[in-house]
Amino acid sequence: MSAKKKRRLPEAGEDPATAAAARPSRRLAGILGGLLLLVYLANGDTLANHDASASVYLPLQLLGRGRLTFTLEDSPQLFTYELRRPSGKTQGVRFHSWDFVLDGATMRQHAQAGALLVTGRLYCLTETRWPGIYANTFGIGAGLFALPAVAVAKLFDPALQKHPPHIWQATKFAAAAAVAGSAVFVFLVAAAALGSRRAFLLALIYGLCTCVWSTSSQALWQHGPTELFLAMGCYFLLRRERPSAFWAGIAFSLAVACRPTAILVLAAVALMFALRDRRALVRLVAGALPVGVLLLVYGLVIFGHAFSTGQTGMGSEVALGKTGSADLWQTPLYLGSLGLFVSPGRGLLVYSPVAVVALGGMLRVWRDRKEHALQALSLAAVVMFVLAAKWFDWWGGWCYGYRPIVDLTILLAFLAVLVVPWVCARRGRRLVVLVLAGWSFLVQALGAYAYDVSGWNGRWAYDVVGPGPNQVTTYYDPAQAKRHARERGGSVKSRSESVDDPAYRHRLWSVSDNPIFYYLSRLQSSHARRLEGINTLLVDGT
Repeated sequence: MSAKKKRRLPEAGEDPATAAAARPSRRLAGILGGLLLLVYLANGDTLANHDASASVYLPLQLLGRGRLTFTLEDSPQLFTYELRRPSGKTQGVRFHSWDFVLDGATMRQHAQAGALLVTGRLYCLTETRWPGIYANTFGIGAGLFALPAVAVAKLFDPALQKHPPHIWQATKFAAAAAVAGSAVFVFLVAAAALGSRRAFLLALIYGLCTCVWSTSSQALWQHGPTELFLAMGCYFLLRRERPSAFWAGIAFSLAVACRPTAILVLAAVALMFALRDRRALVRLVAGALPVGVLLLVYGLVIFGHAFSTGQTGMGSEVALGKTGSADLWQTPLYLGSLGLFVSPGRGLLVYSPVAVVALGGMLRVWRDRKEHALQALSLAAVVMFVLAAKWFDWWGGWCYGYRPIVDLTILLAFLAVLVVPWVCARRGRRLVVLVLAGWSFLVQALGAYAYDVSGWNGRWAYDVVGPGPNQVTTYYDPAQAKRHARERGGSVKSRSESVDDPAYRHRLWSVSDNPIFYYLSRLQSSHARRLEGINTLLVDGT
């Protein structure tokens, strides 16, 4: 072999042509992952929110205190307060350290003087067996996944606990890397069936034309790590060279640790193996068992019941507050299904219409009796969708797009592999998919840069009451409302048109009042409010 031109030697039993074809695929996989990671981080901010807060701070709890739970003393940022000011007025206050000084005294001193009242906790915390000790409502998987990123950040910033923006950026990096990694696994599987070029485009569409960009990659929700482990499990299940039920079991069980509904994927694959290959079923279970046992032990120790999770415990409380009923599965199936498919506020086919290609793959997979693994993934996707549609808040609270079913997009990406050759066979089909992908890309970019959590979801309305009897004029700009009242008389009253309020839930179905048009028409102001919202959550103050 020439020293100037070294070549990779095929491994034992490996065909030289296969080895040569693998080299560009691996290079492209690295390029794909790096490109998507750069795109996800390019907006320079993180989608700070209450849902992800416990997952974000869990790595610090483990690194600093060696435990997976929270208390008022060590995590004051996860609770809500009212402070009696020197003027006598009571005002909400937020802080990340009891040493935060306001009105000439620390928060601890205010508490000791009886001026600081704890009014509640964020719903990312749920009660445990022990009074005053709380667990992450959304499990431990996402926080543990981000542990290496937070550990590295702590090396550069030993006082990381005192710098919330740095914590959120470190965990956003972990989430973004997870989503980029999931796209890499899509590429690796698709390349074997479609070739590197088409596989690269398919993975890009998954990574940039679905809500994994606008949502999963922007903060440490459950979604990013879940999508990575689901993709990893699908890779081990679907790769042509050496499929491995054992490694698929490990990957799928890790997905369950991040988001409990991922157990449906594991169950569907187990059912497929039970019907087709009992030895593979044993290997799948052997791979999944260690993580499964640890999750059962966690539930038993923390909640007193092996099968308890934070979401089942907290879910009833949230359901009662949003709907007046503690029933977790109260949504009519037709309503939730239509909402998650086509509603202007949350519809998959509105925010990512290119996904219709993958839906075609879900149908086609049942025509081929040999595609047993993809059939299992298709079945899991259907059941996961039905559960999301039946959940009490099918719209997912305050979010952008179809966050309740965003994890399904990784399964749809693998199913789309079957349809890509059909799409590429005709120029007209390619053009249609290109248009759908273009719209999907623009909508996701809009969410990544302009979505500000409360802007559309909790939009404020300003009613000018009077001067005549029963005369009410509504504005959505407070300055206009004040000017109207000043020039024509009347008083201004504000109200939130939150989609979580049954009185305003109809907004989820409005064609004229929808998040896409809202943020398109307010690009600069929404981006400014996005940054303001991040600052509000991460900076101490009132």
